[in-house]
Amino acid sequence: MSTQFDGTVFVLGGPILDSDKRAFVDEHMVVIEEGRFVAIEPASQLPSDAANVIDVAGAHIMPGLIDGHTHLMSRSGVEADAKLITTSVIDGVIMAKRQIESGVTSLRDPGCKHRGTHQLRDEIASGRIVGPRAYTAGPNIVGSGAPVDWRNHFVDGPDDVRKAVREEIKSGANMIKLVLSHTTADSDWTTCLRYLNDEEIAVAVAEAHLLDTRVGCHCEGIPAARAAVNAGIDVIDHGLTLDDALVRQMADQGTFYVPTLWAFSTNTHLNIGKTISEERAPIYDRNIARIHRESAQRAMAAGVKIFAGTDPVHWIPARDAMVCEIEALVDAGMAPIDALLAATEVSADAIGDPSIGSIRRGKRADLAVFDGDPLTDLRALARPRLVMKDGEILVDLRHDQAAADALWADMATGTPASDRQPELWGQRK
Repeated sequence: MSTQFDGTVFVLGGPILDSDKRAFVDEHMVVIEEGRFVAIEPASQLPSDAANVIDVAGAHIMPGLIDGHTHLMSRSGVEADAKLITTSVIDGVIMAKRQIESGVTSLRDPGCKHRGTHQLRDEIASGRIVGPRAYTAGPNIVGSGAPVDWRNHFVDGPDDVRKAVREEIKSGANMIKLVLSHTTADSDWTTCLRYLNDEEIAVAVAEAHLLDTRVGCHCEGIPAARAAVNAGIDVIDHGLTLDDALVRQMADQGTFYVPTLWAFSTNTHLNIGKTISEERAPIYDRNIARIHRESAQRAMAAGVKIFAGTDPVHWIPARDAMVCEIEALVDAGMAPIDALLAATEVSADAIGDPSIGSIRRGKRADLAVFDGDPLTDLRALARPRLVMKDGEILVDLRHDQAAADALWADMATGTPASDRQPELWGQRK
């Protein structure tokens, strides 16, 4: 369903997340005009003749969630053939709707094997498809020495890199994504291969910044991460191994970090992605998952700007992937309020769009309303009641408990809607 309003809209009836106060405030209301937030005001100031009043009856009101690392259509590390393009279009439409139904109103999509993801982004923006506001990268830029499971926009040398950055931006990318390095499973995750050298990374970042475009990177080893941070990269994606000196540098420079902790956890790979066996799980846990978690903890302690992203392990993942990532951040030591801001305000900052991420005057009226208090029960985020984007209601379960129960039950299963994995995942030819 979709509901649009003429005139001023008032949303009230529950605590509201005030990002400035870093807390939920009671007895207030959100005021919206022409798809933008006007203010958070005392509920006692509600006009007696107000026509557009949305009462959420005790639920908690937040800015719309922002998934800082997800893939709407397909991952970047696969082969783009007619079958993939066709299925990824269908998956993208389904995925976009499911994200909205889960309270995600904006997302950062850091790579697709084909550039159709930009068109999907534009179709969502036009209103022809229901989905979150999307910020997209196309094929990732990677050295030609990378194996088949990272086959993207291949480059060799600084000139190739510069040309590739320009081509991706001209083709519609909101951001550039580099693939720097990858830890190989066949080495029991002890060997990390570099796909771009330091000079290539520096040229890519410099060229993108000349064109006022942000840069992120798939990064798994310290040498590649250090080269990226030295080059002034905007976002470290994954960052499986970060040492004390590097996180201090990231904090000093304002480098953003989206660890995607849940996606790399041992349990996720063993029981959800099913990419490792029971026998190899302890090896993976020792060489990847624990080191990754410790890296995130170092970054938290150093004051690195961390934001939440899911990097789903299936084409159409379970609806609770965002909740799982927020839970993983808190489990690693992040305060619940900081985890909520990591999934809203900090994600918006990382994307570079000042119009989203919080309930402040002039920002886009994106709201997600949940049944329960996320500060005491993070699983409340898996119980959406109402979702609004640009002041338009896209999900409204306030008066349909049966529909709410069905959605919440589906989210509680943690079951992906598709068990398909990338077709060439794990192939090294």
